[in-house]
Amino acid sequence: MRTMSRFASRLLLGLIVAGAAACGGGSDATAPSPGPGDGQASGTYALTGVRSLGNLHGGGTGIPVTFTDGAGRPLVFEGGTLTLGADGVFDLAVQAKFNGSPTEMTDHGTYTVSGGGTIDFDSEKSSPRLSTGSLAGHQVKAFSQFGGIPFEITTVK
Repeated sequence: MRTMSRFASRLLLGLIVAGAAACGGGSDATAPSPGPGDGQASGTYALTGVRSLGNLHGGGTGIPVTFTDGAGRPLVFEGGTLTLGADGVFDLAVQAKFNGSPTEMTDHGTYTVSGGGTIDFDSEKSSPRLSTGSLAGHQVKAFSQFGGIPFEITTVK
């Protein structure tokens, strides 16, 4: 009887361990890891701020925001979105005007989020706009380049 009880206990324990291993705990290499805060990185984020890290004048808070280059030509950021797909794909579209002419600055590729909230963007473009960023709650801040000038963009879901 004791042998049968031991066997049943071991069988039950083995089934529990096998069931736990089959139900998760592993990582999906094709999807981004959830970020801190809301636990889910995927979604559409609206452009809410742009900060120049280069040699431009002007700026401010919010959107639209205007910067001026050394020749006095204005660059106005009017809006945009950053979409992070649950499949690890990103898409960036920023509407702007440079010296009065409308332009759309885009980027797309894949992204990964580390457990600490760092986002790494791997662009499919020859001149990538996004490189790295951070996720905190419903906000993504990312380092970007527009016209060779570095910027930090802020987006909110």
